[in-house]
Amino acid sequence: MNKWILFIHQIAQDAPSLRVKVWRDLKKYGAALFKNAVYVLPYTKEYEEIILWLCKHIKDSGSDASLFITESLDKKQDEEIVKTFNDACDKEYLVLSNACDNILKTVEQIEGTEGITDSLTHDVKKRLNETIKNVEDLAKIDFFNAPQKERVSQKVQVIQQKLDGWSKATKRKVCGIDKTYQAKDYVGKKWVTRRDVYIDRMASAWLIRRFIDTKARFIFLPKSTDKTPKGAIPFDMYGAEFTHHGDDCTFETLIKAFGLKDAALAPIAEIVHDIDLKDDKYGRKEAEGLSQIVTGLSQKLKNDNKLLEKGAEIFDALYQYYSSNTAGGN
Repeated sequence: MNKWILFIHQIAQDAPSLRVKVWRDLKKYGAALFKNAVYVLPYTKEYEEIILWLCKHIKDSGSDASLFITESLDKKQDEEIVKTFNDACDKEYLVLSNACDNILKTVEQIEGTEGITDSLTHDVKKRLNETIKNVEDLAKIDFFNAPQKERVSQKVQVIQQKLDGWSKATKRKVCGIDKTYQAKDYVGKKWVTRRDVYIDRMASAWLIRRFIDTKARFIFLPKSTDKTPKGAIPFDMYGAEFTHHGDDCTFETLIKAFGLKDAALAPIAEIVHDIDLKDDKYGRKEAEGLSQIVTGLSQKLKNDNKLLEKGAEIFDALYQYYSSNTAGGN
């Protein structure tokens, strides 16, 4: 039979701060409340000393506490106590599992729509590291390897593998961004991107058809697939050549990749960047208004081709405006 520490305490009504401190200490040590009657810990000499000091602190504060060391009556009672510990830990692991799910959703959004940037990578790594620390802290008091522990560990591993892949992809893309592409090699192509286009893909499609491939045809893939049609040119998609590079959005990447020198494109690129990356890098005052217009269009029109048509009208108008104002409209 297992050996256990039983802890019973009674805190005076006029000592709420002591009650909170004791509760936090017990939670930190991993004590489980058994049948709403006593706190239980697996017996070790270290925990015996810790709880003895806690008893002394409670008594010195004018309240009462007692410690008992005992053994289970039978295997069934052991299993019941172990289940109490595992249930408590599984609740905590579930919170961490949900945190992992939220991180994975962010990862999928970045890969599918926004594109990988140093800033976004840093944010994801920060959230993952916080989750890993919480998992490690919980594991220290997960005395019996609660069932949900492995599930959380697997999710953490998946996220870490994604980030490792990002690092490798970023290195490859940084090498490729110095290359200059010729528009004449991209005439009459199929261009593929994700469904539900927003500002960067909308602007990029306009740029492609206006300055790179006037006969461009666009294909939209669901988020559930990464398989591009044969011969199609992917853009603003994870792993594509024409996507985010460093701190550049796809629109900026295309301008640099094809050596487009038209001065009117610079302010448009700054607006698209500020809306897409939300970093206010250029502080374009037009960004908020254009963002609201594009959001409204995406809510009204569920067909991506129609969205590109309406988007093209907007960017044609912006281009006309900035073409007559070489100072960028500042």
